[in-house]
Amino acid sequence: INALQPVVTATPLPSSDEAVKQLLSYEVNIAEYFDNKAFGDNANFDDGGAFFPGAIDTKARFLINYNTRQTQNYDNIKADGQKISLNFTELGALYMLVSASHGPYTDEVSVVYKDGTKTTTALSLPDWQDIFVNQMDRYQAIQFPTSIDGQQGALFSVPVFIDPTKVPDHLLLPTAHAGSYETMHVFSVTAYQTSTTMITSVQTTNEWVSQTDQILLVKIQNTSPIWIKDVKIQLDHPHVKTIKNGLIEAVAPGHIQTAQIIVQNMEQKNDVNVTMTIIHVENGVPMTNNRIVPLILDASPGQYQAATTSVQKHRPPTWLKQSKFGIFIHWGLFSVPSWAPVGKAYAEWYWWRMNHKDDAAFDYHHQTYGEKFEYDEFLKEWKPTLFDPHAWLDLIDKSGAKYYVFTTKHHDGIALFDSNITERTSTHLLNPPRNFVQELLSVSETAYPHLKRGLYFSLPEWYHPKYNDESLGWKGPPKNPYTDEVVSYTGSRLIEDFVNELQVPQLQELANNYNPDILWCDIGGINNSTVWQSDYFNNALKDGRQVSVNDRCGDGSASDFTTIEYKAVTDTPTRFWEATRGMDPFSFGYNRETKPEDYASTLDLIKDLVDAVSKGGNYLLNIGPEASGYIPESMSQRLLEIGQWLNLVNASIFDSAPYWIASSQDNLRFTANLNGKSIYVFSFMAFDNDILIKTPVPVQEGSVISLMNEPGVKINWNYDSEQGGVLLKWDSMNVSLIPVFEITTPSLV
Repeated sequence: INALQPVVTATPLPSSDEAVKQLLSYEVNIAEYFDNKAFGDNANFDDGGAFFPGAIDTKARFLINYNTRQTQNYDNIKADGQKISLNFTELGALYMLVSASHGPYTDEVSVVYKDGTKTTTALSLPDWQDIFVNQMDRYQAIQFPTSIDGQQGALFSVPVFIDPTKVPDHLLLPTAHAGSYETMHVFSVTAYQTSTTMITSVQTTNEWVSQTDQILLVKIQNTSPIWIKDVKIQLDHPHVKTIKNGLIEAVAPGHIQTAQIIVQNMEQKNDVNVTMTIIHVENGVPMTNNRIVPLILDASPGQYQAATTSVQKHRPPTWLKQSKFGIFIHWGLFSVPSWAPVGKAYAEWYWWRMNHKDDAAFDYHHQTYGEKFEYDEFLKEWKPTLFDPHAWLDLIDKSGAKYYVFTTKHHDGIALFDSNITERTSTHLLNPPRNFVQELLSVSETAYPHLKRGLYFSLPEWYHPKYNDESLGWKGPPKNPYTDEVVSYTGSRLIEDFVNELQVPQLQELANNYNPDILWCDIGGINNSTVWQSDYFNNALKDGRQVSVNDRCGDGSASDFTTIEYKAVTDTPTRFWEATRGMDPFSFGYNRETKPEDYASTLDLIKDLVDAVSKGGNYLLNIGPEASGYIPESMSQRLLEIGQWLNLVNASIFDSAPYWIASSQDNLRFTANLNGKSIYVFSFMAFDNDILIKTPVPVQEGSVISLMNEPGVKINWNYDSEQGGVLLKWDSMNVSLIPVFEITTPSLV
C-alpha cells in the first residue's frame, strides 16, 4: 500500500426502520483493497481451497448494517497494514465484518485522527470454523455452510472504538503475521454518525429465571460525544411480557454496555418483532429512541433430551460467569504417598506413574515401600483425622472465592461418597467409614449457603478390570509393576459395561443425592454423558436452580465452558472459560517434596486471577490438603492474603466484565464495571510510580482516579499528548500486591 491513499467516499446505507434512520450509517468503501475471494465459485478463502459456496445474508443476524460484495472477483481484504480513509467530520461508532482463517487471530486495529492521535482496539478472533462460535459473547457471529462437508464457517461483527469528540482520518489494519498462516479478512466496514444511543445486538439466551422467564442480553452504544446516564431499556410487544427492564447506570462517549432483560413469551410463537426503547438522560435532559428488533423466543425452556444436539443448547448460568474465583480441592488416597518430582509431575497421578518403569515414581515406590506394596494398601495408612469441613469452608470463604470444586473420585477409582454401585468407596474401605462428600456439602449448605458447590468426577478409572479406552490407552486390570502379576482392585463389583453400569450411575448418584451446582468432569474418554447431563439439567430447572458442567464429560461440544489447565492464555478463548492450576509448581494433589517457598507467590496467583477475569474467564485455584486433611500453612496463608486483597478491590473483579476495547496493555489489565460507571486498571509492573495508559479509557476534565487498595486515596493524572495516553503519578510504597485504579467520571462519583 502506498503512503498516499485516495479519499474513500462514504455511501449512505438503507435503514430497516425509522429509529435507525436517526442514526445515519455509511458504508466505508474498501473494495479497492480487496485481494481475496471467500464466496462462490473459484473462491479460496483460507489458501487451502475452502470457501463459502453460497450467498449469505448478514441482515438475518446483525443489527449493524453491512454491505458485502459477494459477486465480485474479490470480496475481502487480507489485513496487512492497509490504511482505509475515513472521510467524515465526526463519527460515533465504527464496525467491521471480519473473519479469521487459520485462527485464532489476535492483534490490534487503530483509528488515527486528524490531530495525529490514535485509539487502538484489541481483537481476538476465533478461527472461522471454531465449534464454539455460537456460544461466543464478545462478538456477534453468523455461520454458514462451507465447501467442506459438514463444516460451518463464521463471520464476526466487530466494534472498533472511535472517539466521537475527534475528527477521524483513517482506519489502520494490522500487518500480516510473519511466519504464520493466521489471517484476518475484512469484508465490510460500516460507520455511524454521532447521534444518540443505539442498540447494536440482542441475544436470546438459553438461561431461564423460572419455567417461564427468559433472559435477553442487549448491547447498546453511545454514539454521542457526551456521557449518558440512567439508561433504561424496555421491550414492547402484545404477547411478550417484560419481567425486568434493562438498567445501565452510565455509558461513556463511543462506548458499549450490556444490559440484561427478563421477558416472558405469552404465546408459543417463536419469531416476533418487538419494539425496544432506550430511555436515558443526556445533559440532564430525558431522551428516548426506539427500534424494532426481530427475536426468536421460546415459551418455556422445554426438556433436555439424552442427545448431544439437545444438551449442546445448555449454557453457563450468570452466577457462574459472575463468580470469577473458585477453589479446587484435590484430596484422596493419592494424598497418602503424595510424591512427585517437583515441577515435573502431578502427585495425584502416583499410581499411574509407579506403573511405568521410565518414571521416577517407579523407583521411588520400590525404594520407599517395596515391590510387594500395592497402591490399594495405602488405604490402611490413610488417617483423615484432621478433615474438618468447617475449617476448609471457612478458609475458602475468607479467600473471597464464590465457589469450590471437591474431588469425589479421581482416576484411582476410589469414591469419597457412598455408592450403591460399588464398594470401592471411602464408606466401605475406611475404618471408620467416611462419606466425605456428604460431610463437606452438609456443612456447606447449612453454614455457607452463599458458596456454590461443585463436585469433581473422573470419568475413567485407570485400572478398573472392565475399563478399556483405546483412545487414552488406559485399561485394567491392575498389575504389580515389578512382577507383572494381576492384583486386586479393592471393592470393585463384577460388571460388564463400565460406562453404563458404573460411570453413568455414579454421576447420577452425585447429581441426585448432593444437588451440586457444578459437575466438573475430568479426562473424558468413553462415556454416555448425555444420559446424566439431560437429567441433571432438567431436575435443576424443575427445582429453580441453574447448574453447569465443564468440557471434560466426553463430548466437549456438549458443555458449558472451556477448561484451561496450567497454561497461560494469549488468545482469548472463544466462549466462557475457566483457568485452573495449583499453588504447587505442577501438581494438584499435595506433594511432600515441594517446599513452601516453591509454591506460587500470592502476587503471582493474583496476577493469574486478574488475567483470567480480564479475558472473560474464571480462575479455579487448587489446594491439596495433606492425607490427614490438614491444609498446609503455605497454602492457607496465600488464600487469606488473596482474600484481603479482594476485600479492597472487590468491585473490580466481581462487579465487572471484560473491557470491550482491550483486556490488556503490556503489564496492565482492564475490566469494566457492569453498570458502566467505572473502568478498572490493574498494574503488573514493579510498582512504578509513573504508569502510562495508552488503551482508550473514558477520562475527561474532572475525572477521578482512585487507588482501590487504599480507600480514599486519589491519584494525580494528566493526559500526556507526547506519549499518547493517560499518565498516573502515585506513591507505590504502601501497596504490596497488585494496585487497582478505578476511573470514574465526575458526575458519577
